[in-house]
Amino acid sequence: MNRVRKVLIVGCRFDEDRRGGARPWRVPQAMAPVFLAGAFDPGACEVRTYSELYSGPLEQRRLLAWPDMLVLSGLQVDFDRFLHLAAYARTLNPAVIVVAGGSIVNVLPRYARRFFDYCCTGPVEEVQGVIADALGPGYVANDPQPRHDLAYFCPVLGMVESSRHCNYRCDFCALSIAPRRYQPGDPEDLRLAILRTGRKVIFFLDNNFYGNNTPAFEGKMRMLAGMKERGELRSWGAEVTMDFFLRERNLDLAKAAGCVALFCGVESFDRDSLLAFNKRQNLVADQIALIHRCLGRGMLFLYGLMLDPTRRTIASLDAEVELVLRSPGLPLPSYITLPIPLLGTRFFFDSLDAGAILPGTRVRDLEGVTLCLRPLEGLDRFQAWWPGVLRLAAGRRARAIRHDLRFLWRYRRTLDGRHRMVSTGSLLGLCLPKYRSRGRTFVSTTERLDPQYQPTFRVDGRWASYFNPTPITEASGELSAAMEEVLAHRPRTSRQGAAVEKDDGAGQVGVAAG
Repeated sequence: MNRVRKVLIVGCRFDEDRRGGARPWRVPQAMAPVFLAGAFDPGACEVRTYSELYSGPLEQRRLLAWPDMLVLSGLQVDFDRFLHLAAYARTLNPAVIVVAGGSIVNVLPRYARRFFDYCCTGPVEEVQGVIADALGPGYVANDPQPRHDLAYFCPVLGMVESSRHCNYRCDFCALSIAPRRYQPGDPEDLRLAILRTGRKVIFFLDNNFYGNNTPAFEGKMRMLAGMKERGELRSWGAEVTMDFFLRERNLDLAKAAGCVALFCGVESFDRDSLLAFNKRQNLVADQIALIHRCLGRGMLFLYGLMLDPTRRTIASLDAEVELVLRSPGLPLPSYITLPIPLLGTRFFFDSLDAGAILPGTRVRDLEGVTLCLRPLEGLDRFQAWWPGVLRLAAGRRARAIRHDLRFLWRYRRTLDGRHRMVSTGSLLGLCLPKYRSRGRTFVSTTERLDPQYQPTFRVDGRWASYFNPTPITEASGELSAAMEEVLAHRPRTSRQGAAVEKDDGAGQVGVAAG
């Protein structure tokens, strides 16, 4: 009989405020730990999950000393947290097996293998091979399914995927690093996945819920409508691309099937910015008109705003913020971000070739709040402007509150209490006091590190270097030695014809480890 193995799966996260806080209200929460947990045989493994986004930094010595295997997942920006937790766990239990996965491990596999026992560079299913090799085949689940019972960080929403990958290739997106065909899932598999969550309010984690396969999408809508009619599903939300809103039939089908909110990557209302990022799907029609179409159907429209001071003047960026604030028909953005040169993306290589990545930039700085690229109008001008945007200074906070009230009044006949609660959540996310830590510069070259870079307890000297930040560029501005491996991912194809990928086939549903 197999000895029961203890497995801790951590969704790693650096707080963008650099104070180590928890963000339990964030939606969606990272679900990789739940999907990864399903690969372990529940009879042979005791599995625990931990979300640093929901619960804050993992610093409990007892929990860090507990596992036989530590599995780490997160975004590129969180790579140093992988290192911190590996150092803690190995100090407390030298025999622990450390497994890491995600986008950055995919682009820097040889570098990552210096620190972790196993590095997963593919989809979530890859961890099954790791389990078999490290623990033995008897520890792999016979029927791997997400462990929603371990999703303590999702107390209300059930979260599932109905497809994999995306049919667009935006230059800044991590999905464009190793592009794969968009794969819609089987409707019956999706129905069972929803039922397994035990929830009737669902958020779909798809990178593109709509995709480029109309028959597959409409089949999915029929299935969801049937679940709603039988009382198995109450409501749902998803992430779509802007072309979804071109066909009014799509909106009608989604509404009938229980959709209450859709998130879309607007990024900008500026045409030149969208072209610069190869986000041509947002130029097929007037974005504002499409947003009104969605709201008029009784579905809340959610989006983020990317302000790019590397290509645009501060005046033009302020004008874009003002456009939203003076347009009561537009919802407030859920967040505001700077462009992020994610490792391995075309945007990263364009920035690298142009010498635009600031000296001393670290992987930790890739969170969207810290500037990593040379601004068009200089650092002094940027630093005088950006904190005020983050804090909605100069009277914008009061204007944002008035805007949200006018917005909800305008759509009072189509948006209900659920929509008002989510809209108010976006308002609070923009207006609550934050980014007030003394000493912050919001510039990668000079930005301070998080408290997590100072160990909370003494670690073995062998792992002390794990608390050094991972550099992208040296003080000279040259690419660091740690990053040389990323050059193998330089795109070899032109942009022409790469924006849309045709695919009429069905595929397997999955979730990336990151």
